[in-house]
Order: sequence, then structure tokens, then C-alpha cells
Amino acid sequence: MLIIPIQNKPDWRRPPLMCFALILANLLIFVFYQGGDEARWQQAEEYYFGSDLPDLEEQRFLVYVNEEHPEWRLQMDVEGEEFVYRELLWNMEFHQWLLPKLKQEGQSQWLQQRLHFAELRNQVSSMALGLIPAEPSVAGMLGHMFLHGSWDHLIGNMVFLLLFGLSVELALGGLWFIALYLLGGLAAAGLHMLVESGSNVPMVGASGAVSAIMGMFVAIYGVRRLRFFYTVGFMFGEFSAPALVVLPLWLGKEIFGYFYGDVGIAYWAHTGGLLAGFVLALMLIYWRPPLKEMPVEEEELPSPQQSALTRIDRFQEEGKLIEAAEAAAAAVRQYPDHLALIQRYIELTAINPDSEAYHRANLALFAQAANPAIDACILEASYRNYRQATQTPRALTAKACLLMARRAAEVKNWPWLEELLNRLIAQRVQHPLIPKLGMALVNYYRRLGEEGRAREMKALTQGMEISGQP
Repeated sequence: MLIIPIQNKPDWRRPPLMCFALILANLLIFVFYQGGDEARWQQAEEYYFGSDLPDLEEQRFLVYVNEEHPEWRLQMDVEGEEFVYRELLWNMEFHQWLLPKLKQEGQSQWLQQRLHFAELRNQVSSMALGLIPAEPSVAGMLGHMFLHGSWDHLIGNMVFLLLFGLSVELALGGLWFIALYLLGGLAAAGLHMLVESGSNVPMVGASGAVSAIMGMFVAIYGVRRLRFFYTVGFMFGEFSAPALVVLPLWLGKEIFGYFYGDVGIAYWAHTGGLLAGFVLALMLIYWRPPLKEMPVEEEELPSPQQSALTRIDRFQEEGKLIEAAEAAAAAVRQYPDHLALIQRYIELTAINPDSEAYHRANLALFAQAANPAIDACILEASYRNYRQATQTPRALTAKACLLMARRAAEVKNWPWLEELLNRLIAQRVQHPLIPKLGMALVNYYRRLGEEGRAREMKALTQGMEISGQP
């Protein structure tokens, strides 16, 4: 699950220098310091296999597995020597288990070789500056925030730092931003050590500190509504909500990940960072208001009708015309007076003018003839297009024709009114509105001096009324 804001914009007149400095520092450390890890590890590995350690330690490792981790036997049987030597080289727990036994047994040469190997291995960045819960150090508490396991790990963290850090630094100022970033990273490390106490696996990554920036972001925005982009599995979309709403969602994601996600991810560090950043920012805001409220795009959030149009557009872009037409039909049923949706519905169904969907789309427009927000010229043009497109204009019901006839009289479109009245008379429709509209047309012809046409229209429309309304 991913939830990120898509509405906040940085103010480039006050560039977030500390945020950029952090990104640059992480990049430089990864390239120029961690880039040497392969050579450091190769030196340690060459020493190990060039010493007596492999012959001495292989049988002792089997004793360690039997005493401490009998559940590893199946994995060891499957992977064989690859598993054994990986653990001999990297497993800090085995290292700590072995040292006191060697001292007790007086294995000075073995002990000396093991300690020298450990010294070489510990020069690798994750061992030198990573956070090891079983052996915490100041260097590890701070250093782990600037180390990463891969380019993907680095880029992912830096993207999130950029997304949230630009606005948070603008609100808090550069010095407070960097101070709370480091404090949030320390808090993340603290919760990780508390949950994973005794673990010898080093933790690296800026994720905890970046999570603290996300927590600060929520604290500064508070109850203000924002627009967010989300992904859940293969689903994605947008939603708007107060910023505070996403904090429990982020926390829930981390807790769920701890129980069901990748075991190699420090979920509790993320959780500690989120909570620490949120609390620290609230305290700072209470003590000193933000330098500047984080900017929001001036444009309004999209209306439900605009969102429906966007969904229809997406179906069209993907070539899913049937789905687009169905989405348009559903949107028109929900928002029957929205002209753009009705017109899109007509466009999508016009490919088959004899289809029931095309008739329904046009009927949806004709039913809005009494709506003053819809231009009468649009109504007439759609009416004529519809007449030309189909031989069986089922959308021209008596009610639709009456509504359009009344609108034609209001805008004094006499030719259109006469055409609609003739259609109603031909259908033998009786309604009290027909004589009234007929008299309006009669008066129009009399003003033109066309008495013959006036008498003809009067004769056609008299006696065509019954009780009812259109």
C-alpha cells in the first residue's frame, strides 16, 4: 500500500536547502563510502578462506546449530555448504557464541584469527555504521540513517524525503527541519532496538528518519483536506481527506507489514519515526508557529462529476469503449443534469445509433429541456443530429417533445416549435400545453401577416388538451 500527497507545492523562492543537503549527503555516502564495501568484504573473505578458520569452524557450527537453532537443519540440508559458510562469515550471533568457548578452551590461535577476521569484516559499512540492536553504539545510532542496502533502497527513501521534506522544511525552517529529522531517526532506532533487542542483524537506511518527516507533514497540515494518491495491490486512484486521516493508515500499514510483510524491512523503525515526527512537530508548532503554512494548490478539489469524466477518459484512452459507455451511463443516472456527462454519453453511443443506449443518451438530454443552464441551441442541435442519425427516434417521447416545445417557445425558435407541435399532433398527443403553444405560433404568423398559416395552426392545435402537466 502506498499513500502520498499530490497537492502540496514547494515555494521555490525559498528553496529547501537542508532537504537537498540531506539527499546529497546520502547519495555521496552511498557512492563514495559504501561503494568500497565490495573491496572490504573481499579482503575479509580472502583472509578467512586463506586461514585455518574454515576447517576449524565447520564442525563447531554444527554444534551451534544443534544447541541454538535446530530449526535450521532442514535449510542447511537444502542449501548445504552455501548456507554454512554464509552463516560462518556473517552471523554475529555465532561469533558471540564462539568467542567465550575459544577463550575457555585456550584456543588462542583460533581466537586470534577469528578476531582478526571480525575486524576486517566490521570495516564493511553496514557493520561499521549500521545499527546493531544487540550492540548499540553512537556511530550506529546516527550512521544507519545515511546508509542504504541498494540503489533501489536509496532512491525510494530519497523520493519520499523529497516529496514530504520540501514542504516540511518550508514550514519549520531549515535548522528545525534537520534537528527533528535526526531526532526522529533516533526515535525510530530506539523503537527498533526495543522490539528487536538481542538481534545482531545491522539495520541501515534513512527510512525511520524519512518516516519522521511524514509524521511532521501530518502534524503541520492537521485537519486540512488534501488530495492523496494511493495504491493497494494492483488498484490505484485518488481520494481527498484531512491529513490526520492518513496517519493511522500509515501506522496500520507498518504494523501489518511487521506480521505479514518482508522480514528484511524494519517496520518498527518506520512506526517509531512516524510517531516521533508527529509528536515532535506538534510540540514545536505549539511552542513556535510554523514559518509558513504549507502551500496548497489554489485549484479546487475535483468534483464528483469531474472525477466521473476523468474515469470515462481513462477508459477511452485504454481503448475500453464499452466500459467507457457504461461508466457514462452510470454517471448520467447519478448526475442527470450534468451536460458534459450527457454529451459524453451521446458521443460514446453514437457509434451505433440504433442501439437502446443511444436512445437513452439522447432522452437524458431532451429530459433536461426545462433546465435553463442548458443552452437551447445545444438542445436543438442535438435534436436535429438525433433525427438524422436514426430512423426510429424512440427518445422523442411525448414528454420530451413537450418539454422541448415549451423551451422553443420561450426562446422564440418558431420553426423548431412548429416541427415539434406537428410531431405531437401526428402522435395524437393530447395535453393542455399544446393549444397554448399553438396560439403562440398562431400569433407569430399573424404578426408576419401569414393569416393562412395562422388559421391552419389554430385548427390543428385546438381541442388538443386534457388534464396533466409535462
